[in-house]
Amino acid sequence: MLKDSMHIRTRGNARFKSRRLSLGMSIIELLIGLAIGLFILAGASAMFVGNVTNSRRLLLESRINQDLRATMDLVIRDLRRGGYWGNSLDGTLATGSLSTTVQNPYSAVTRTGSTQIEYAYTRDGTENNALDAGTEQFGFKLNTTNHAIQMNIGGEWQTLTNTDILMIPNDGFTVTPTETAIDIRAACAKTCTDTVLPPSVPTSTQNCPRIQLRTYNIVLTGTSKTDAAVSRTLRSQIRVRNDALSGSCPA
Repeated sequence: MLKDSMHIRTRGNARFKSRRLSLGMSIIELLIGLAIGLFILAGASAMFVGNVTNSRRLLLESRINQDLRATMDLVIRDLRRGGYWGNSLDGTLATGSLSTTVQNPYSAVTRTGSTQIEYAYTRDGTENNALDAGTEQFGFKLNTTNHAIQMNIGGEWQTLTNTDILMIPNDGFTVTPTETAIDIRAACAKTCTDTVLPPSVPTSTQNCPRIQLRTYNIVLTGTSKTDAAVSRTLRSQIRVRNDALSGSCPA
């Protein structure tokens, strides 16, 4: 009898324990688990958003760098050609006692403010010693209306930068000259002296020959049209290879 009672009590305790084990998690445990899950999900979402943002910014930087570099390379290569003259020998030698050398019609490099530069070089198959403005005049400038770099081609200003992607700020394109004059009068057969004459004399100065070395510092800055935080600046120094010759030796 006692054994049966103990057996029944043992079975009852086992059922009670089994029932407690089958009840699952409590509300507190469930809330803690939910909080941990939300924390992990928030961290994963933040990582995903950060990765997407960084990838987008990297893509914008790559496109801006590519556009700016292509524009700067074009400015460098073309400006270096400024002053090229297919018949340059006529500018250094003259035949006959009364003859004079011909001035290079392409030597001038002019700036309008600090955001525009113009130059010329010959493109004639047969040199005519004259500047053909429609085909031999070139230049670069910043258009502050559409914030783009433009190039003078065939007498018309053509846009170089992609305005759907890139914006050039009002101070984003500057050209700063550095010019050095070298006196070459020592090469003259006769002594050349710069002399200031009275105003009554038609020719007021005797212009001895000089070579002008021309160097330009170019700064180009571009900003993404969709994200102002993405901005890049390129700097370059350009030497015009065709030096400007001015003046002449006395006859």
